[in-house]
Amino acid sequence: MIISITMNPSVDISYPMEEFTLDTVNRVKNVTKTAGGKGLNVARVLHQTKAEVLASGMIGGHLGEFIETELEKEGIQHHFFAINGQSRNCIAILHEKKQTEILEQGPVITEEEAEHFLKFFEQLIEQADLLTFSGSLPAGLSDDYYAKLIHLCNKKNKDVILDCSGKALQEVLSKKISLC
Repeated sequence: MIISITMNPSVDISYPMEEFTLDTVNRVKNVTKTAGGKGLNVARVLHQTKAEVLASGMIGGHLGEFIETELEKEGIQHHFFAINGQSRNCIAILHEKKQTEILEQGPVITEEEAEHFLKFFEQLIEQADLLTFSGSLPAGLSDDYYAKLIHLCNKKNKDVILDCSGKALQEVLSKKISLC
């Protein structure tokens, strides 16, 4: 089984607009809302290829519930760790063949939630052949949090694919851990 980890998933909201004017009311006819985040997109594509995939990560609040409901509608298996904070929205305004994105920061993860997720994750990886980690880390998690998760995978001889950037990527590259 492939487990696709999204630490900062979102509800992706798309507003296609024929006209868009700043500093006034703009009305949208067709709003699209989907479960989003890089790792959920990975899970979605793998599911479409009939691969056995499980989506996981951290979610919270009514937006987290929406994400789970949307994945269920798509037939994507999931097992998330519940947090007290609210998952985030990511808004895309589509106008004149251009896209403007407004990305909410997302929840702030407490130290206690971070520690409990590590225990949750240790049990989760038992069923994995391969794990993917995609996207940003939510606020509150240390820059080396992906490195910690990947270290746990290495201890269990699990293959890992990582898609992240910035300080989180630098931390992984600075450690003696293995990626596919």
